[in-house]
Amino acid sequence: MNDHLIILIRSFSAFIILMVIARALGKQTLSNMNFHDFVTAVILGAIAANFAFNEKIEVAHLLIALSVFTITSYILSKLFLKFRKFKMWTEGTPTVLIEGGVILEENMKKII
Repeated sequence: MNDHLIILIRSFSAFIILMVIARALGKQTLSNMNFHDFVTAVILGAIAANFAFNEKIEVAHLLIALSVFTITSYILSKLFLKFRKFKMWTEGTPTVLIEGGVILEENMKKII
């Protein structure tokens, strides 16, 4: 088969698989993404991109890698909902920079 056609098929397959995983993990907009969601999206995208362009990667290996990250992400999401302290420990807490129209300079020093 032509190399270009193989890459086309593998790319399309990776896209479809990522769409299914994204649907399974739930809808999340970029503005509502937390650190965990961002890392998961980057990793899943990198795995899919490698599959699309690296013909040495087998489909079974792709499915195993995507499954591990999908299941891990799903479990972490459930743990974050159930254990608020676990989420705060892994993601940290937000720092208030402006309160009542006043810039909190002490908090500004914390983020630098």
